[in-house]
Amino acid sequence: MTRYAEIALPLPLDQTFTYEVPPEFVQKVAPGMRALVPFAGRTLTGFVVGVRMRNPSPGLKIKSLKELPDDTPVLPPVLLSFTRALANAYFIPWGEVLMAGVPPAIVPRSRAAFSLTEKGREALAGSLLPEDEREVAACLVSRPHTARFLERRCRAANPAAILERLRRRDLIAASQELKRIKRRERTDETPGAKQLELDFSLDESSRRAAEEVSRLLDSRKFAQVLLYGPRDRRRAVYFELIRRVLAAAGRVAFIIPEIALTPALIEAMEKRLGEAAAVVHSGLTEARREGEWQKIRQGRAQVIVGSRLSLFAPVDGVRLIICDEEQDESYAQQEGLPYDVRAAARLRAAGESAAVVYGSSAPSVELYYRFRKAGRLLEVQGNTGQRTATLVSHQPSRGLIAPELERAIRARLARREPVILFLNRRGYAASVVCSKCGLQPRCSRCSLPLSYHKREAKFVCHYCRSSVPATAVCPRCGGRLVIRQAVGVEAVAEDLKKRFPQSRVEIFAADEAGRKEQKDKLRLDFQKGSIDILIGTQFLAHQAEFPRAPLVGVLHPEFGLRLADFRSAQKTYLAISRALQFLAGGEGAEAFIQTSAPDHFSIREAAAGNYRSFYEQEIAYRRLMGYPPFSALAEVQFMGDQLRRVAAAARTFSGRAKEGGPDISVFGPSLAPAAKVRGLYRVQIVLKAPRRERLHRVLGAALSGIGVRRSVVLSD
Repeated sequence: MTRYAEIALPLPLDQTFTYEVPPEFVQKVAPGMRALVPFAGRTLTGFVVGVRMRNPSPGLKIKSLKELPDDTPVLPPVLLSFTRALANAYFIPWGEVLMAGVPPAIVPRSRAAFSLTEKGREALAGSLLPEDEREVAACLVSRPHTARFLERRCRAANPAAILERLRRRDLIAASQELKRIKRRERTDETPGAKQLELDFSLDESSRRAAEEVSRLLDSRKFAQVLLYGPRDRRRAVYFELIRRVLAAAGRVAFIIPEIALTPALIEAMEKRLGEAAAVVHSGLTEARREGEWQKIRQGRAQVIVGSRLSLFAPVDGVRLIICDEEQDESYAQQEGLPYDVRAAARLRAAGESAAVVYGSSAPSVELYYRFRKAGRLLEVQGNTGQRTATLVSHQPSRGLIAPELERAIRARLARREPVILFLNRRGYAASVVCSKCGLQPRCSRCSLPLSYHKREAKFVCHYCRSSVPATAVCPRCGGRLVIRQAVGVEAVAEDLKKRFPQSRVEIFAADEAGRKEQKDKLRLDFQKGSIDILIGTQFLAHQAEFPRAPLVGVLHPEFGLRLADFRSAQKTYLAISRALQFLAGGEGAEAFIQTSAPDHFSIREAAAGNYRSFYEQEIAYRRLMGYPPFSALAEVQFMGDQLRRVAAAARTFSGRAKEGGPDISVFGPSLAPAAKVRGLYRVQIVLKAPRRERLHRVLGAALSGIGVRRSVVLSD
């Protein structure tokens, strides 16, 4: 009897596709397997998500799938259910969610290879082609090549455009070839015996918290708690819970926001638990990521540690999900697949009747409010490790460094002690403008103002990383380009070098420390005392294992309060708190916050390290304005290379959303703050509703049938 397979493909389409299963695969096909299928002249890799006996569309000719690379499913049923729920919750195509969760190395990919036709060979031999076309055609004489290969190897500019010209004249032909990864057999070394450390870290409050979560685990029902307190106390609870879950033959997913935290966490886990965990994050090589993924799939790892990818572990039997530092904004991803890791952890745990423990010493306001109200807030006692900071009132127009901070830096340098300063603005200046005609240099791909990077002598786009040589002359009128907006870390570093010419000043930002070798060198030099003053952005603030300094300064955190974001106060509080954690222990250590808004509650309470006071003031403001957690918001962005089509889709969506009812507020459509990024136009609409369930229903109805790529970011 003929069988049909439902295949989820990694395409921006809200549907699965039906393929006939050839006779040789009928006894083998099962949900969770990879499948190679024909689609629009290509061969795509998708996942079998269902098998049926009857053709769902009688009368239509159904294509056959080409190949099933697996003998058994690579994805368990619980993972299929989880990814389906996540796709539904955030209106993301199911195939894209599935593909994001597996290592790229296991996905055979179809690609176009170009070859010369007989007509093309004659044109090349007869010297009938222009020089740039002859250059590309000559590369194709011996064998077919992909466009990417030609971009790397040919000297001609813009090979893609040249290929298109040759194709239109039938001088080349394109064929599809399937790229498969050649993998070596991996042999995992058997870990040797290790001396376990005795763990005496549980105090009375930690023990009570562990017992409370253990009771929830024993119930074998879905449950959530928020663990509030300092990191070392939280970690003691985590390890105790992991020990109990492993004793009951369960599995644990331990999610952390920063890849840099992984090695120290793995080392501590091995010392205390003797457990070799699997590591999953985007920073791994393809081969390493595939190896860890196979290790999990084959049941050789009971604990999975890493980034958001930990939630896509191909196992069942997950009893506990830990989401540490839940306040970190990287959990609410907007690039790539736009979903919130905390909500995704909830979905995965609900599907396996597991428990989720969120942990933080400064929780997100929405989560703290909900868990305290529900009686699921567990507090562990201990010193947060954050010192109080001195607030220095200072206007940026009066210089880059306030006199009080300069005196403190000078005193530290006299004692040969290092200093760390934070300013969350990359480059030399946010932008430049012509003093004569007002022209502002912008990125050709993103239509955004270019930032001036003096060290590289370039204008740089911080969205797509494209750059052009910097010039002091306006390309339109010949006028002088001048700095228009606030300066960045390069300008501060330049100023510090003038004030302290005998000191070594370095920058730790994505531009200067983006590569691992750069990052490691700066860390080692600072640790050895070779760097006197280090100035960094939030890129440095996220390096949790970086050495500390006896003097830490935070420069103008109030810049973040100017953003059109209802969470700006929370983000400012967290940015300051994260920076102050770089203050060394011991007597005499001091911290300064240089700001033009010393009376703003987020800055004042962050300086004092008083989260509860900040929370009470912030929640009162949220209640007054009707912001989450007292409402639900959704930001919907439509994207495409044709602005007219994108805008039309946004208008259609807006009209449907307004029909959702009087309790639905619709703001927009309007161009997004970054109206064009990497060549794609972006139009946004914001929806507001009393509850998330209500908002989700309106979104589902309004998005139905709209064929433009979009992203939905939910806040509740």
